[in-house]
Amino acid sequence: MLLGIRIENYGLFEDDCIGALLDDIRTAPSQSSLAFEAGVELAHPLNGMEALIGRNHSGKTMFFSLLSFVQSSVIKGPVIASTESGRNGYVNLVLDPEKPVTATMCFMFLHPKTKEKTYCEYKLVIASNVHGKPHFEKELLRLWTPSMEEPAEILSFTNGCGFIQYDGEKHDGEMNDSQTSALHAFGALKQFYFVNRTYREIMGWFFVRFQKDHITQLPDDVTPGGHKHLNSEGSNARNVLLYLKKEEPGRYKELISKCIEVIPGLRDKDETAVITFFKKPDILALFLLLLFDPSPKPLLLIESPDEGLYHDMVDVLAREMRDYTISNPYKQIIFTTHNPYILENLSPDEIWVFSRSASGGGDKVDIKCAGSLPIVREMYEQGVGMGAIWYAGHFDD
Repeated sequence: MLLGIRIENYGLFEDDCIGALLDDIRTAPSQSSLAFEAGVELAHPLNGMEALIGRNHSGKTMFFSLLSFVQSSVIKGPVIASTESGRNGYVNLVLDPEKPVTATMCFMFLHPKTKEKTYCEYKLVIASNVHGKPHFEKELLRLWTPSMEEPAEILSFTNGCGFIQYDGEKHDGEMNDSQTSALHAFGALKQFYFVNRTYREIMGWFFVRFQKDHITQLPDDVTPGGHKHLNSEGSNARNVLLYLKKEEPGRYKELISKCIEVIPGLRDKDETAVITFFKKPDILALFLLLLFDPSPKPLLLIESPDEGLYHDMVDVLAREMRDYTISNPYKQIIFTTHNPYILENLSPDEIWVFSRSASGGGDKVDIKCAGSLPIVREMYEQGVGMGAIWYAGHFDD
């Protein structure tokens, strides 16, 4: 489960953080309940569901781009990552060409034997040579549990050389080239449990790209065969239905019932009508199919899931997303929105406010948790919904 990420020198992010990092987690027990009232800034670890809000071009989409860049860099290497998914080269991604891109991520896992909460912080530093070609400059993975005094470095590589810890001993290693991630190399081996766990967590980030125009152009005939997971565009929806019907009949029946219950065009219809509907499914139907995945992804990243939905369907989607995170502990959904209706289902600690301003001669992004705003927390505790608080302008400068 992702608890926080710090971004340095990527796009508009000079040095910004969402959530809590390892040192924040370690010091949390010593933080007094009176700290908030005294005006002390507290860290807010990411929860199962988080919303990113803010004006257009305030950095929300860029945050998703950074996560995509990190994932692709670890799996494929930073050169490929710099030129895919609409990115136009490493030199165009950095804020300061003289500095590297740094991403520091904190995860929480349960120990496979003791079930003790275990925190892993992965730091990735990507720099470039004189020709602008990016490479891995540093990778560091630290592990800590509440029973430990200090975090332990279980993986540390600088310019391709370093060590990995196994059974309490450090083993030296060297990558073949600067494009190979040490986390990727050792994370593929199950014996390095927490290295493997961190790698699989990043590898499993799923970027949802459902688009209404794309869905309406789906072919009537799809390639036969069942698919276990829905793809990013949702174009294999009928294949996933086929898989569920054969491999997960109970979940399949639940999905059919849910579609008939909440989708206006399917009310009082039958299974056949639902299957026919999925030839050209609407956005809500695709999200229902995604949220019924029997092997859910660790993190779903969704831009404007409520776009184009009628207000009562927004409520349906919000409830289903909440049920998903409750039914799948430690699985997460992070989404962007401009719709106050969907925020009515969230608490202050589940909302991050992005703003953009010119300061010191540069264009910078500022990110803050709504839970850190005293007036927002006070109004929420008095029973005012987060959507109403947003609409009233209490998130804006």
